[in-house]
Amino acid sequence: MRTMTTRAFGLLALITLVMGCKTVAKNPHLNEGNQYARDGLLREAADSYRAALTAQPNLTTAHRNLGMVLVKSADYTTASQHLEKSLARYENDFDTNFYLGEAYRGLDKYADAIFRYQKALKIKADEPRALKALSWSYFKIRYYSEALTVGKKLMDVAPRDEQGTIIVARTLLKLKRMDEALQLVRSTKTKIPPSSVPYFLSVEGDVLADMGRDEEALGIYQAALKDQSMLAGALLGQGRLLLKMGRTDQAIALIERATRIRPQLTEAHYLLGVAYEPTDRQKSQQYYQTFRRQALADPEFIIQLNEVNKKIGTASSANPKSTKTRRR
Repeated sequence: MRTMTTRAFGLLALITLVMGCKTVAKNPHLNEGNQYARDGLLREAADSYRAALTAQPNLTTAHRNLGMVLVKSADYTTASQHLEKSLARYENDFDTNFYLGEAYRGLDKYADAIFRYQKALKIKADEPRALKALSWSYFKIRYYSEALTVGKKLMDVAPRDEQGTIIVARTLLKLKRMDEALQLVRSTKTKIPPSSVPYFLSVEGDVLADMGRDEEALGIYQAALKDQSMLAGALLGQGRLLLKMGRTDQAIALIERATRIRPQLTEAHYLLGVAYEPTDRQKSQQYYQTFRRQALADPEFIIQLNEVNKKIGTASSANPKSTKTRRR
């Protein structure tokens, strides 16, 4: 789900933010950091901002800029700490709130992220990046009605932003409005660049699979993977269907490939636990353990989590040698 999300915001946006900050003439490290950021040298920019803070620990502009650079570098914990320190001066600044929301979302603190995105949108109404991030955040905590409302607004204000359509389609799928989701995806994929089509095919495959149209879904997943072989969602979807059809070896190969691309793909670890359970109990348990760690805070997997807890609880007394066989 995290494919094509706003965490991959463009460097141009970051440069604009840094250029918009007021600099402090007496602290050359701050100006140096801003120049590095404009040049796309994020590590060097971060080092300069840290040097600025060594000289002036309470320099809120340096905290703010360092926080934004660290969000881009995916160091969400440290980014949030610096951005929080900048709020004393930048509480009513769009970028500070937006990037702090991004940091919280990276830490799975969705309630805090939603608050910051909402504040950012009060400052700059209908800003597409904030709408997109807010909608995904609602989606992650299963506030599907809110995710749908914000996603549709995103489609209105940024009709060329393909992610808006994907958000709405996936939300409709969660709401079991499959026909609407299918129509939306199919009508949109004829209007988008060829490079974006595999992502829409992956969503279309998920919709068809939920509708019980398994053979159609398999064909759609295959079409997506033909053009984008590293698309984890399509690999998982196809593997899920093949496992359902009893084609276990093929399913395992696809789902393991998906986990190599996206290790945090929680459902994949559960499915691999199921797939390996009849033939390799030890490996099955390893996948179940990984699934349990990742699923603990996700209400979407409550049923599977209860099932896995029972299996892991009884597995310790089992003899792995008695259940492990060679897969042909």
